[in-house]
Amino acid sequence: MTTDNTQQLLEVLNKYAVPDPAIVGKLPKGGSSLSYVGHADICRILISVDPHWRLVPIAWENGRPACNIVNDMATMWFELTLLGTSRLAIGSAKSNSPDLDKILYGDALRNGAMRFGISLSLWTKQEWEDLDHNPAPSKPRPTAPANAPEQAPKQSKPKTLTPLSQPQIDQFTAACETKGIDPKVVAANAGIPEGNPWMESHLPALRSAFKELVSFKDGE
Repeated sequence: MTTDNTQQLLEVLNKYAVPDPAIVGKLPKGGSSLSYVGHADICRILISVDPHWRLVPIAWENGRPACNIVNDMATMWFELTLLGTSRLAIGSAKSNSPDLDKILYGDALRNGAMRFGISLSLWTKQEWEDLDHNPAPSKPRPTAPANAPEQAPKQSKPKTLTPLSQPQIDQFTAACETKGIDPKVVAANAGIPEGNPWMESHLPALRSAFKELVSFKDGE
């Protein structure tokens, strides 16, 4: 991979990791909603980046893309090529879905585009929501003896929110610049709304998002 190609791929990440809110749709999922960018808008972005992009099936069977079905779930593997770089993409759907091939292709297209950083922030948010919907079981509270006197509930101390110091912000920004990553993209992937101040409580999420983006850049 040439230096020019690496820079082009980083520009895709920095420009398209956080999608324009105007093209973000909502789908119901588990009692909440899932944000997504549709097939047509993903195609428009891919064409604007590289008019010669390609999404090709990995395997063929009886003249059509090979489809694997396990436990009522269908999967189809593809290879998405953008700016001369190819990465694997997978489409998955219920095997009894109408227009199954179209659904698998569209899902693989979004999955493959994510591998290049397109709409990456939506995928990270989706993973966080999935975790939030599966909280760890709470431990049973011990019961007091029947004759024990009632105790007044303890009042929890209000949490203080401390903003990041300017040296911390400068250090974070410098680290991002060293890796060629937009700090705003890192903050968006850390779940910090644009315009909100960065607090010390955000540090774990910022570090995790930074490591994920660096790993994405260096390893894919």
